[in-house]
Amino acid sequence: MRKLRITIENKSYDVTVEDLTEADSYQTSATPAPPNPVAPAPAPPTPGAAPVRTPSSVAAGAVISPMAGAIKSILVQVGASVTQGQPLIVLEAMKMENKITAPMAGTVKSIDVSEGDSVPESQLLLVLE
Repeated sequence: MRKLRITIENKSYDVTVEDLTEADSYQTSATPAPPNPVAPAPAPPTPGAAPVRTPSSVAAGAVISPMAGAIKSILVQVGASVTQGQPLIVLEAMKMENKITAPMAGTVKSIDVSEGDSVPESQLLLVLE
């Protein structure tokens, strides 16, 4: 480890830097770690809450939210033909607008969100076919 001082916009900061190219001094033995226990089952949905569809519950062509945020605008309609990379939805997260684009060319089969909806990460936004 090395201690360094960096200056950003005329303000100095003392930092400690670890060189990751050195041998791992924290490794205690050559035996592998035990496997992780089975992950707990997800909590049951709260009554009255809309179900969250995730990529594992839909076919290929699913466009999912890469992050939690609010749907600012939907740029396509059901039945519209889209090209790969075409913007489909504008998702606002942390005061930034993020364009969600088509992962492939196709036709919009369904739109599973509405403008103004808050969505968690990995929620299904729309499906292309």
